[in-house]
Amino acid sequence: MALPFPFKKVATAIAFSPYAEANMHESTRIAKMLGAELVLIHVGAETPEKKEQLELLISQTEIDRARVNVEFREGDPVKSILASCAENNVDLLIAGAQKKENLLKFYTGSVARKLCRKAKCNILLLTDRSVIRNQCRQIIVSGDDHTKTAGTVRTANYFGKVLGANQITIVDEIDPKKAASSADDDHQLAQATQKRKEVKQKEGERLMDLEKQLKQDDSLPVSHKYIFGKPGYTIGHYAHSQKADLLVMNSPDTELGIIDRVFPHDLEYVLSDLPCCLMIVHQTTDKVA
Repeated sequence: MALPFPFKKVATAIAFSPYAEANMHESTRIAKMLGAELVLIHVGAETPEKKEQLELLISQTEIDRARVNVEFREGDPVKSILASCAENNVDLLIAGAQKKENLLKFYTGSVARKLCRKAKCNILLLTDRSVIRNQCRQIIVSGDDHTKTAGTVRTANYFGKVLGANQITIVDEIDPKKAASSADDDHQLAQATQKRKEVKQKEGERLMDLEKQLKQDDSLPVSHKYIFGKPGYTIGHYAHSQKADLLVMNSPDTELGIIDRVFPHDLEYVLSDLPCCLMIVHQTTDKVA
């Protein structure tokens, strides 16, 4: 099976904003824990002053300077960042993001969310950036019934072990339509209840298989849960209610566009109201475990 790990090269866009120091510390910390090289991308003109500022920020972290490559690019931020990721064969792109996307940004798209919709590599959105490390304890990963899911679950486990997480929960969102049926009398109610039970049993067996595969990788303590609800919307609320530190999901099968925001794809629900840090796993055929 082709898998999107280990992460050998990590990238992040760095701007001279109030979050610059926290972004630098988070990105260098993750790159170092992964044993990866780090590409720092600044979209803007290269000047001696900016180079000096970046060098100062890097020097305040614990990463080996020899493993950091600084790039200056001019042009559209999203296109520039994605071009750098492609040219540098980046495995993981880290970006900061606000938890809630307002109505205007939802339709026009913030830089971080545009990157999520267009990136061809794994992407990690950080909602809680800090100079001092925030411990990642609880990871929730989507157990969607999809061919990508097994690889995404294994990637979540690998990343979680690197970050020192305590546990991982595989959550399957079951569309209520799968078990939907009208119930106008006791007999129909019994049939609807039985159908719902059968759906849960079938999904439960599939999640157990995912758990067994994960345990072969020397996994974190793992459990599973299935919940009825609208895909994307429900798992986001569940992650919030469980105070998860990281939510991991499959990348969309096709590039998301404006139509997906009018008629939301499951990922769009999460992007519009991030419950916690979010990792989108993008699997390619040229990466091997």
